Amino acid sequence: MTSLKLALRTSLKTCARDDIPKTIVKTYIARLLFCFVLFFSFVVFSVIVTPAAHAQNIRWSGLEWKVTRGGMAGVAKGDPANVSVDAKGYLHLRIAKRDGQWTSAEVFTVDEMSFGTYQWIVEGDVYRMDPTTVLGLFPYGPVHHKGADAENEIDIEFSQWNKTCHGCDADFTVYPATGKRRPEGKSAWEDNFYVAGGTLTTARIEWSRDRIVFTLMNGAHAIGETGDVIKTEVYPTAATTGAADIPQVSMPVGINLWCFEKTPEKEQEVVVREFEYAAK
Repeated sequence: MTSLKLALRTSLKTCARDDIPKTIVKTYIARLLFCFVLFFSFVVFSVIVTPAAHAQNIRWSGLEWKVTRGGMAGVAKGDPANVSVDAKGYLHLRIAKRDGQWTSAEVFTVDEMSFGTYQWIVEGDVYRMDPTTVLGLFPYGPVHHKGADAENEIDIEFSQWNKTCHGCDADFTVYPATGKRRPEGKSAWEDNFYVAGGTLTTARIEWSRDRIVFTLMNGAHAIGETGDVIKTEVYPTAATTGAADIPQVSMPVGINLWCFEKTPEKEQEVVVREFEYAAK
């Protein structure tokens, strides 16, 4: 920028000379101003526009979310280029192949949340994705160093788990509280099931100190309203033995689209219209 100022001053001094025709002066000034506009536009684009294309943080559904770059669940690393928010305010997550490498998508809230209702409205047929694809909706403590992996996690997931779950296409899962990690990182409880949902799904977790209610509904529903339920479960169940291992700490919320064991046959995309949280 300093060199540009120096060039401008020198040019103005040159133009002030009486021995140069006025038409040449006008042409010179016009070209100089044009170059200045081009330079300024380039600076604005480089500083403001370009970083936004691969942002590490995004603002969505009234919250700030950190976008994962690199290691995450599955066999494909997270790439911020796979996360975007459209003109309607909908969140897009993609599994995409770039430069011969498959990449996934993941975001976590910067803020932590505790007991209350967590709700996502998901657009698309998430019940018929590529068998290797997983969509996860989950409060998750370890990303903020609250417990180890396989602790402090509550999941709603849509996946066929690479056809290893005997025909399932979704699941509800609870991982235990801090210090109660199961051998081999097993969950405290899970239910893998098959449901025939539509192309718009409300996924809800109601988390309290002593129980968790999971609900899937066709269509978009407000928090506090229940209708067209396609699946609901309560943990602990009547068959639960011993104390329920329910997480007791506040946690960030994650949303991810990832590859289980293998990469998909083709690129995948999921749209999440909104996320809402209502404290209890």
